[in-house]
Amino acid sequence: MVETFFGFLANQPFVTLFFVLGFGHLLGRMKLGFFSPGSTAGALLVALIVGSLAFQMAGVRFAIPDLLTTFFLALFTYAVGLRVGPRFVEGIRKEGVQLIVLVMVTTTLAFLMALGGSRLLGLAPGYAPGLLSGANTISAVMGVATAAIDQGLYHVPGGITAEQVKANIAAGYSLSYILSILGIVLLVRNLPSIFGYEPIAAAKASEKKFGSSGHALPGTSQAFDVGMTPTDVRVFQLSNDDFVGKRVLDVFDRLDTPVLRLTRGGAVVPIASNPTLQRSDLLTVGGRTTSLVERAVTLGPEVADEKARHLDVDQAEIVLTSPAIVGKTLEQFHDSPASYGVRLRALFRGGHELDLLPATTLKRHDVLRVIGSTATVAHATAALGQAVRPTNATDIVTLAFGIAAGYAIGLISVSIGGIPVGLGAMGGVVVAGMVVSIVRSINPALGGPMPEGARAFLESIGVDLFVCGLGLNVAPALIAALSGGLTTVAVILLGITTAVVPTFVSYVVGLYVLKMDPMVLAGAVAGARNSTTAMRAISDRSKSTIPAIGYPVPYALSTVVFLVYGYLAMLLS
Repeated sequence: MVETFFGFLANQPFVTLFFVLGFGHLLGRMKLGFFSPGSTAGALLVALIVGSLAFQMAGVRFAIPDLLTTFFLALFTYAVGLRVGPRFVEGIRKEGVQLIVLVMVTTTLAFLMALGGSRLLGLAPGYAPGLLSGANTISAVMGVATAAIDQGLYHVPGGITAEQVKANIAAGYSLSYILSILGIVLLVRNLPSIFGYEPIAAAKASEKKFGSSGHALPGTSQAFDVGMTPTDVRVFQLSNDDFVGKRVLDVFDRLDTPVLRLTRGGAVVPIASNPTLQRSDLLTVGGRTTSLVERAVTLGPEVADEKARHLDVDQAEIVLTSPAIVGKTLEQFHDSPASYGVRLRALFRGGHELDLLPATTLKRHDVLRVIGSTATVAHATAALGQAVRPTNATDIVTLAFGIAAGYAIGLISVSIGGIPVGLGAMGGVVVAGMVVSIVRSINPALGGPMPEGARAFLESIGVDLFVCGLGLNVAPALIAALSGGLTTVAVILLGITTAVVPTFVSYVVGLYVLKMDPMVLAGAVAGARNSTTAMRAISDRSKSTIPAIGYPVPYALSTVVFLVYGYLAMLLS
């Protein structure tokens, strides 16, 4: 029965992946004091357990296709890029030098520990670069080390062949890879808590520090959060003779209060034609509460007519292209027909928010975030330019071309001193997501929509299914490694130590020496350690995008530095 069960799972990888994913998330919710594994580590643990049991009890090996796991990881990294982009420049501006320092601390310590530990344990040539590669989950380091052998840059000592050295590189990598992923995810997820920071509260404080004025940038996932507004909608029954016989726009001209709906005899009268007002009309007006109390009350008595008061609220980000509005000040815009019935919530230029001052001059391609009734927002859009509204649809064209282009660009590398330097495939994908999100923060009409729900789903499901497939595939190799005697166990422990100790030290340096923000720092040490899964883990724990601010620069830089150190570790092995 056991063999039949595990045989079924091996033959039906689709069922197995989601089986492991579900139990992994259940495990990730468990807490022990300040410590909790989280969904990513939980999924990896369950995958290792299932894969190990299948191999031990039924001789079954899982073979989740590499293309599938790469697909999941690409979706995740692209979604991270979309989330990180608009805040990336701000993060570099504020803490750029500190991020570079963290990379050098992390990579140098990892290099010294891998090389020194290998010599201390008396490991054969090749183990040091293999350990460095596996402990930091950068398979390209193995490639650099192997290339150094093939090109004759590394002189193979007597008594061992080049093939044996290459085998040692692979052994060091495989022994340290999986448990290093698990160790770094668990560490980074809990680093702020270890140092006395409650992750969610600390992330909220960081958001205030790194935000502009509380208004989300155009094109971002929070851009269309309406929230509470300082405006109100009320209904007055017209009884003031000064307005009877006047037109709808006369109310706006005299009271600076727009009529959003005109109800007469229980029927709605379209206001687009600027109709004449009659006694006992119900005027639905909107604006700031103080304005309604002080001015609109002169129209007549307020009535509690819920049908008349009900309005469908719409919000849009409008890219300004109208020559009639370009060059006007905000004060002039407020007095123009284009602004009738809408409230300007925020103004952006080149991806940066501007203060809403009366003398601020509007320029072509400024982005105006307005809110109002469906009719008034449509009117403003027609008068101003092109609008982008909240949507549940995802632009698959942008998603597909973005991931494909990013992946292809990431494959490009330049050889410097025999060391290939490039972003790497996943680095290219995350940069592609960042570029799309930054472009949309400048002009939300570009790049296609990506609702936050869809983006968050890609981020969550992508990384967790990736580690599920990874854990199922490598579980037998992990069992073989653990049964290899004391030397093997020592290599595994050295790999885990090389993975977590430099990251811990870097967090201490960043927190107490560089005085960095604790949540941005958590993402930065994950990037310096080249661990996308660890960055996801702390973002999930803090329920915030703040850790992602510190991630991209260390991630890109550490890839290059680790390649250099991998080459040196091979030469000194």
